[in-house]
Amino acid sequence: MSASPAPTADPTSVTWRIENLTGADVLADPSPWVRAYEEVYAHALHLPDHRAPAFADRLAFSARREGFRLTSCHADGVLAGFAYGYPLPVTTGWWNGFTPLPGVDADEVTAEYPGRTFALCEALVPEPFRGSGVVERAFPLLVQGRAEERAAGLVAETNAHALDLVLRNGWTHVGDVEPHPGWRRHHALTMPLR
Repeated sequence: MSASPAPTADPTSVTWRIENLTGADVLADPSPWVRAYEEVYAHALHLPDHRAPAFADRLAFSARREGFRLTSCHADGVLAGFAYGYPLPVTTGWWNGFTPLPGVDADEVTAEYPGRTFALCEALVPEPFRGSGVVERAFPLLVQGRAEERAAGLVAETNAHALDLVLRNGWTHVGDVEPHPGWRRHHALTMPLR
């Protein structure tokens, strides 16, 4: 499943297929998601947050979590993007080392209880499809029918494009966190789901 080239410059003339997959679906053949990730981040695979742990391992870990969902978006049969996540358990390392922005209540943001947070673990759109509305098409299906109160996501502090995109789509920057030891700092974001 190659992510390039884009089938057309006009997204309205494209046949879109957007679907939700379960963890079992993804674990049956993780190769399309791993290949797309490695293509999109080829320039950054040397960075700790792209290799330790490896994306394939992170994907497998997530796909085994209860409530996991991956939403894939294809344009004329070509993978145009995907996003996935799962509900955070009550005891989670997601917020470890969280540094709130001024005026943000860290205890309120980091408190987890059953049904509170759907963690958006990864979202990517290959270059040829950026600006074609993939995020706006796929994200509503990813969170459709979710029981969680909010979504939480992380954006690397150097990824200004992604940060701008999520902020324009209803997310709030609440602070920063280092997701794994040695990784770059990431902006922590939340968005109400109901």
